[in-house]
Amino acid sequence: MNKTNNILIILNIIFLLYYSIQLLIFTDEFSISNLGSFNHAIAGLSEIIGIIFISLAVSLIIIIIRNKIKGQIPIFFTIFLIQLLILINFLRYIFTNSPGETSIESITYNALIFFIGLIVSIIFLIKNYKILKQF
Repeated sequence: MNKTNNILIILNIIFLLYYSIQLLIFTDEFSISNLGSFNHAIAGLSEIIGIIFISLAVSLIIIIIRNKIKGQIPIFFTIFLIQLLILINFLRYIFTNSPGETSIESITYNALIFFIGLIVSIIFLIKNYKILKQF
C-alpha cells in the first residue's frame, strides 16, 4: 500500500473511532445532545452502533498492519454504505427542518463529519477499486 492509501484509511479509522468513543463512553451525553433524549433503549442502540464502529476501525487497523488491501472490498464498501446511509438520514432531518428534540446545528455538524468520511471513502474506493475486488 502506498502513503495515500494509508492516510485515507487512517482518516477513516479516526472517523470511526471518534463516533465509537462518543457512542460507547459518552452514551448518555451523546444521546441527549445528538438525539435529544435519553432512555435505556436509546443507550443500548447507541452502544451497539459504537461496537459496530469500533469493530470496523479494528478491521481497518488490521488491514494497515498487514499492509494488504487486495480483496478487501466488502469491508470498505460496508464502511462507505454506512456513511452514505447515515448521511442521508441526517440530511433528511436538515432538509425537513425537523430535528426533533435536538438542535439542527448538532445534526448539521454530524452530517458534515459523515460527509467528509464519505468523501474519503469514495476517494479510496475509486483509487483502489481494481485491487480491492481481486481475491
